[in-house]
Amino acid sequence: MKISSIRSLVEMQPVLLESTAQGPDPVYWVFSQVDQSRNWSNMTVVAPGSLGREFPKTFGHYHSVHEDEIYNKVWGEGVLLLQKKITRGGKFIPNEVSEVLLVKANHGEKITIPPEYGHSWSNTGNIPLITFDNWTTGHKEEDYLYIKELHGMAYYLTQEGSKVVPVPNPNYQNLPQPVFLTATEFSKR
Repeated sequence: MKISSIRSLVEMQPVLLESTAQGPDPVYWVFSQVDQSRNWSNMTVVAPGSLGREFPKTFGHYHSVHEDEIYNKVWGEGVLLLQKKITRGGKFIPNEVSEVLLVKANHGEKITIPPEYGHSWSNTGNIPLITFDNWTTGHKEEDYLYIKELHGMAYYLTQEGSKVVPVPNPNYQNLPQPVFLTATEFSKR
């Protein structure tokens, strides 16, 4: 296993609800060459705490390669934000999404993400959130480009009491209401 990337608080500022928020630094780590015998290529560890009002999260990205990605949540509490791309006339419209899903997985549950969904994990608990995934293709700068330009995903996940509250990102247009699902409910869609 080796460290393939570390996202510092400064690197996360472009996608935060409050760009000057304080919080854990680094925010998350990605390790590669994790467990090839079980088909897991990467492990992501998201720090607990808060980034201002927002939960610590991964940067968020789309895939430039048209393949499914499978995640396995193995430790901690988290919500996977999925936002479905809109295309018109074969052209991707980055500042609009057709649906937003907030998926909560239990320990050991797998989530298969179709390629038309951008995604980001948020750590909603008090311990590190650890996920495995099977993504072997790697990421290109273009995978993160639109998320960075729009200052994050379609919603920022914040905490109010013990609830996860989605706050709309004003850089997106015509946002649908987010739908909360379990991993099992998402797998049946």
